[in-house]
Amino acid sequence: MRSKQPRDERSHCPRCYQRREICICPILPTVKTRTEFIILRHIYEAERPSNTGRLVALTMPHSRIIPCGGGTRIGLSPIDNGLLIFPGTWLLWPDGVGQHPHDGDTIPPDRVVVIDATWQQARRLYSTTPALRLLPRMVLPAPLRCRERLRKQHRSEGMSTIEAVAAAVAILEGADVAKPLEALYNALVQRTASLRWGTKKSAG
Repeated sequence: MRSKQPRDERSHCPRCYQRREICICPILPTVKTRTEFIILRHIYEAERPSNTGRLVALTMPHSRIIPCGGGTRIGLSPIDNGLLIFPGTWLLWPDGVGQHPHDGDTIPPDRVVVIDATWQQARRLYSTTPALRLLPRMVLPAPLRCRERLRKQHRSEGMSTIEAVAAAVAILEGADVAKPLEALYNALVQRTASLRWGTKKSAG
């Protein structure tokens, strides 16, 4: 389960990238939102079974993944600045100073950009992409520290991409809309633990 990429389609689902024993495709919800979510996924995250940006794209019709990062040696096209600076676009950034979409006369975003990467990768991408630094920041409440996660978080504000998107959806469109995203992540964590430690898999 610690491999960064699926071995082959016999051992891993080609859609959700989980091992066949814990494939979550049958429980993927459909989460419809007014807000569009743009997932800037670092190229080194693309093949990891623990990447949850993939889950956002699979469950939310109004979202999409744009590959990025890796430097010029990777050969990816630069991020389209026109997409990032389109009116009504905000950047989801878990820490620091930001805006609340319902403060005063603030108009909530039509589009939210989410960087799907480690903290080091995210900060590097932020520092090398001027258009990102021009966007209003949407800062999230501190996440629950006691919950189980797919990866160990080394920062108090650290959370998975799907957790961050769920928190943003709850703020923008209500907690009920975000609940299926939270439930999906919890189910994946439970199934991963059952496979890793041999405990009984939850029916969730």
